[in-house]
Amino acid sequence: MTKAVILLNLGTPSEPTAKGLREFYKYFFSDPFVFDFNPIGRWLLRNLIIIPFRAPKTAKDYADIWMEGGSPLKVYADRLQSSLQEMFDEAGEDIAVFNGMGYSKPFVWDAMAEIKEQGITDILVLPMFPQFSTATTASVFHEVKEQAKKWETAPNIHFVDDLYSEPAFIRAWTILITKHLEINDYDHVIFSYHGLPEQTIKKFDPENYCQFGECCKTITDKNRLCYRAQCVQTTAGIVDALGWNEDKYSIAFQSRFGKQPWIKPYLDEHIIELVDKGLKKVAVVTPSFISDCLETIHEIGIEYSEEFMEAGGEVFQLVPNLNDDPAWFRSVYEISNKHLALMPEEKALS
Repeated sequence: MTKAVILLNLGTPSEPTAKGLREFYKYFFSDPFVFDFNPIGRWLLRNLIIIPFRAPKTAKDYADIWMEGGSPLKVYADRLQSSLQEMFDEAGEDIAVFNGMGYSKPFVWDAMAEIKEQGITDILVLPMFPQFSTATTASVFHEVKEQAKKWETAPNIHFVDDLYSEPAFIRAWTILITKHLEINDYDHVIFSYHGLPEQTIKKFDPENYCQFGECCKTITDKNRLCYRAQCVQTTAGIVDALGWNEDKYSIAFQSRFGKQPWIKPYLDEHIIELVDKGLKKVAVVTPSFISDCLETIHEIGIEYSEEFMEAGGEVFQLVPNLNDDPAWFRSVYEISNKHLALMPEEKALS
């Protein structure tokens, strides 16, 4: 093989048990990119609260969504890797495809070691995080770079950090939504994205440009890597392609915890506001995720659905994620080929 594509994910527990969650949390809650506060505080949180108490509870939730081949994230990641490799092979392209995980097998360092062993020096790094965040994209990019530093000769690496704006990504979502959703059957559609603490974004905003409002409607040099702005632009790209009017959809953010302010609006509050406005038939789309996972299936599909119905809602529909939809697999192939063609112009570790 002459080139490699690494499909990056954060990872997933190996089994839906307290043991499996503890092993996963051991890596996840050690990452300063995810929990960028005092190392001692991070150690205390991980070892005195998360591992002993959260792991057993979350394991039960994982058991509810577990598939025959493992967690949904792993199952769909494996299917994507296999499908992408098959498409390259059928096209006669000399490309090897790997999965790399931040906190579970196959770890990023496993994938990089195998690539090195095969003698491949041109590597395309494609994260399965559509919107850039230090807690996801930057974390796995950092690990790739750290592993590359160990090579005798630095590999030529090209990173894709604007997946949200790729036309093929937008097209895959429009195809999926059209397949699963008839807009006239619903009063409103919510585009739900995983939340982030406001301070996480502000730490990389030295000019104080971000106000978490109108500034997110346009991507500029000052907010190009702003997670919230990229979420807004993701939605804009999808609804423009679908031809929806602004009154038919909104954006919200889920999964917050702790007392510090997170980016708004909060999904749990937003769904109640919709009911109060008489919008009682709602569908939810989750374009910050590539595959269904605990945050989509359990948190939105069960917990938020129950809250919505108890508040007086009538219909709450979670649209399936990209998962193993053929349109998504074709899109990844198109995106990969586009960026592989750029690689001769790239410098090592660029």
